[in-house]
Amino acid sequence: GITTLLPATNPTSVIAGTGSGPILEGSVRAFCAADKPLVTAAPTYGTPENMAKRLGVPVRSVLVDKAALQLDLDAMAAASKGAGLVYICNPNNPTGLARSAADVERFVRRVKADSPSTTILIDEAYIDYAQDPAVRTAKPLALELPGVVIARTFSKAHGMAGLRLGYAIGQEATVQAIPRVWQLGSLNTITAAAGIASLRDTQHIAAEVAENARVRAFTMKAFRDMGYQPLESQTNCIFVDLRTSAAAFREACLAQRIQVGRDFPPYEKTYSRISLGTMEEMRQAVEVFRR
Repeated sequence: GITTLLPATNPTSVIAGTGSGPILEGSVRAFCAADKPLVTAAPTYGTPENMAKRLGVPVRSVLVDKAALQLDLDAMAAASKGAGLVYICNPNNPTGLARSAADVERFVRRVKADSPSTTILIDEAYIDYAQDPAVRTAKPLALELPGVVIARTFSKAHGMAGLRLGYAIGQEATVQAIPRVWQLGSLNTITAAAGIASLRDTQHIAAEVAENARVRAFTMKAFRDMGYQPLESQTNCIFVDLRTSAAAFREACLAQRIQVGRDFPPYEKTYSRISLGTMEEMRQAVEVFRR
């Protein structure tokens, strides 16, 4: 049912899971080995790296660009030779920054040319929130090239985190290698029905994205007014240099009944990731942040 709502996609080019988490885990299991490392970024979403460590797979972790904190695609491409899997989260969690579709395409074609056996996993969990027109899905690349996968989740803009639904798209031989080696979970019928309804309700997603942008602009302006410079987020969180540790900020906020996120090494000594709630929640949060 879900695959029929994804335009120009054969059902065999789509796999579904209980969230995108098992798809990320299964990709490491399917494409990495003791002699086929995982390449990932730092900081980024940690599931692939955590899975690699559980499996005893070597990890090549590439720091984001020091000047802009963007994913360093040149360095990641150089690290990808001989790797089993390259993981890029675009837009990236926790920084909120995104690389353009042109940058991603150059990266993918370079990796596939230099290391044809390396699989590339592009996690697009946050792409619905991206308002930069240069940021677009890599789905066409995943369908054109073997060994390229995009992962999506219903946990963000679709608002279905608790129902657990995600999917991946790529050439049949690529995506079907994942469920052969890893259990992606059993979707329940309520989740499946909700996912189909949500894909059909494009106006709802547009409204969610617009509201997220409104709340994001409000929160970023509040930090700028306080003398801080949050990164230009394309997601539903902002990453800001608070000139104090994330732990100290978190504890001070929690004492005033506002909860902010975990540490994101290696930037946890100065940067904090702040997830966006409703406008009402962020008005309360900003008052605590000011204090």
